[in-house]
Amino acid sequence: MKTKPLFIAFSTQKGGVGKSTFTVLGASYLHYLKGLNVAVMDCDYPQCSVYEMRKREIRQLETNLHYQSKAISMFESLGKQTYPIVCAKPEEAISKAHEFLAGESTEYDVVFFDLPGTINNDGVISTFMAMDYVFVPMAPSRMSMESTLSFIIPVHELLTEHKDLNLKAVHLFWNRVDGRIKKEWLEHYEGVIRQFGLPLLKTAIPQSVRYDKEQSIEGSDAVFLSTIFPADKSLLKGSNLDLLVDEISEIIHLKHQS
Repeated sequence: MKTKPLFIAFSTQKGGVGKSTFTVLGASYLHYLKGLNVAVMDCDYPQCSVYEMRKREIRQLETNLHYQSKAISMFESLGKQTYPIVCAKPEEAISKAHEFLAGESTEYDVVFFDLPGTINNDGVISTFMAMDYVFVPMAPSRMSMESTLSFIIPVHELLTEHKDLNLKAVHLFWNRVDGRIKKEWLEHYEGVIRQFGLPLLKTAIPQSVRYDKEQSIEGSDAVFLSTIFPADKSLLKGSNLDLLVDEISEIIHLKHQS
């Protein structure tokens, strides 16, 4: 009998804070660098940006010999291919995930769910609550804080009152922390978070253009954000992505294979 994989989501009410980015980065890091088997359910319907990203990258591989050669070499070394990405409506995501997993010979360790930027309908809420863990990227600004807290506090209270829910915990983490932001501002925001008893990860992600660095149609630049490659080692240093994934892995009791 197959072991049930962990269902994980990066989710937030605030658009443009990085939920899809961290879905891709987390999946690629664990699948390609840490020896785990990962799948992605792209529930940001109908645009399915992660699914479309994979299609775009495959088209680029067909014409870019550098990335093509790099991919062939990597997959031969790993002994496995790219992780699957399944596009699904949010209200159908759980049933689609179980259907997908039942039809696979591979045993998966983690399934990442890229949820829509709002949970204001029953279908998204039920999918959200079916996760094992949710991680919420949050920019250090008043607008992002207010939006995030209005979204997270009721969920946290629900988890506190009902221990029998599938969702075990929701954790916040700082994203796009500009070096110019005043330390006292962050401390103030973190004080507000503590007042509500919300878990905040130790790892903060700095503002950096590398987080948008995808493979190109031409050229051979190092790639950071990709569904086909892991973040390039030359760009990983100082990004805190490795620290973030390691901290999350510890919280969800996920053991890396390499």
